[in-house]
Amino acid sequence: MDMTANSQLDMLVGGEFDMELNFVIQDAQNIKHMLELLDHCPPNLQAEIWSVFIAILRKSVRNLQACTDVGLIEHVLHRLTQAETIVADLLIDMLGVLASYSITVKELKLLFGTMKAVNGKWPRHSTKLLNVLRQMPQRNGPDVFFSFPGKKGSAMVLPPLARWPYENGFTFTT
Repeated sequence: MDMTANSQLDMLVGGEFDMELNFVIQDAQNIKHMLELLDHCPPNLQAEIWSVFIAILRKSVRNLQACTDVGLIEHVLHRLTQAETIVADLLIDMLGVLASYSITVKELKLLFGTMKAVNGKWPRHSTKLLNVLRQMPQRNGPDVFFSFPGKKGSAMVLPPLARWPYENGFTFTT
């Protein structure tokens, strides 16, 4: 892999990137930095980074949540019209992964706006974006996700366990 791609992935995970051992995004703001960098990279390098990025999204709900926290769907939709075909296909694939995890009303409106016909002609990626809409209800992860990444403030406060060891678990409802 290219040195730029490696250093970008290292920055995302806060250390040496490894697809099996170190693939969780540590700081969601680094996703925005990655977007800015990718705007200045050639299409083949963009495609390489996006394909690895999609793979790490599929591996971790925490990565999906990090993308949701920075509004990645909106950023990707704004870049889609200028993207080269190979990159655009990967961005659309990623939109399917992200939208099946979580999508806001604003992002959904933007998605529909991206598909809107101009002078009776559909924009070039509209049919592929329709597939993203079809993917959205096909969720295969949890309905609710609590993230405890091990940082300050990421904890759950429980009442004292008076009946230990008979208390064998807790139930959460949302």
